Amino acid sequence: MIESLARAGLHVVVGGETWINCGFFSRHCHERWRYPSTRTHTREFQEWLLDFLRRHPVEVLFPLGHYGALAVCAIQDEVRKHTRLLLPELTTFRRGYEKIPTLKTALQAGVPIPETWFPGDEPGGLEAVLPRIQRWPVLVKPSVGAGARGIVWCYDADDVRCHFPAIERLHGPSFLQDFVPPGGMQYKVDMLVDGAQRVMGQIVYGKTRMYPPAGGSSVLNFSAARPDILELARRMLVELRWVGFCDFDFVVDPRDDTPKLMEINPRLPESFNMGPSAGIDFPRMIYRLSRGEPVTPVLEYPANRFLRFLPGDVLWFLRVSNRERFSTWPSWFHFFGKDMAYQLCRVTDPGPIIGYLLENLLILFNRKSRAERLRLDSGPKKPVQPVVHPAVPDPMKGSSSSPPAA
Repeated sequence: MIESLARAGLHVVVGGETWINCGFFSRHCHERWRYPSTRTHTREFQEWLLDFLRRHPVEVLFPLGHYGALAVCAIQDEVRKHTRLLLPELTTFRRGYEKIPTLKTALQAGVPIPETWFPGDEPGGLEAVLPRIQRWPVLVKPSVGAGARGIVWCYDADDVRCHFPAIERLHGPSFLQDFVPPGGMQYKVDMLVDGAQRVMGQIVYGKTRMYPPAGGSSVLNFSAARPDILELARRMLVELRWVGFCDFDFVVDPRDDTPKLMEINPRLPESFNMGPSAGIDFPRMIYRLSRGEPVTPVLEYPANRFLRFLPGDVLWFLRVSNRERFSTWPSWFHFFGKDMAYQLCRVTDPGPIIGYLLENLLILFNRKSRAERLRLDSGPKKPVQPVVHPAVPDPMKGSSSSPPAA
């Protein structure tokens, strides 16, 4: 985001919760401000932000982060008195932020999801839905959460009775969902719509390598030709009456070869550079939409462009078997070329990756932060769904993509 806006000739002011972070270390960052934690001191952050905007002229505000985007959305009416931003109203934002409303919206929009049960909607609660579960295992998932925190595997009804109440006590309203078995590709969609839900920019990309290899965060993505998945994402945003940017997670169920929505993220993902690296300048488009300026839609992009997160991909290489290490697609040793872009790593701007490494080094000295980053939540918990991808995925499944217009 910082890099793209600076490239457009804009003065970029960056805020963060600590002085050590990848954004502050970028040479494209023109001003740096520290604010209270958006997670643990939300009200203090909101007061800080409004005071800052009153004293400093800012053209457009870009709220980022899992907790920061929600904190800004909650006070957007006050924020709009001082600056511009591109966000849906709070009730709409929460329908995307919380998984239960998201999944119910998908059902209304005709977007496939894994088989899901909502005990909170039943007069008989948990006992009312257990007889309907015909296939095990199932997952207990909290409606609000980041990453895999709070997700528990259950292999029978007694497992559910044991874990579901505990997860609800820790994380709030929760639901049960069918386990999608390994074998299907995971996809992400980044999409930007205007106030009339017209698509301004879109891209779908597959996760061809992840760390941990059995099912973690993507470390190598590839742009994919899947217009069917793009249409499902668009249908969701129309049903939600969304405004602005949104990120989607889909997984192809190998039992019926159907892409199914897992969740949406009303914020920028870590893999956000996939769009700009393929010719879709989302930050500049958001800036122009916020100012009410015309935007030329970018709906096509080249297939098989790669986005690599090098620190995670190094860990992947050290972790997997020899067979996977040397037969992966694309080759792990493919470092350069016009089809390869990087997440954080820049020869011309090494600061962000240095900031990232320092930030994570400091996390190791904080017990709570270390446990969350390593997903060492307390409570009984089985491993999160393992995902096994084909060694060479079929990136061209679906109709082909064309190069972006100049």
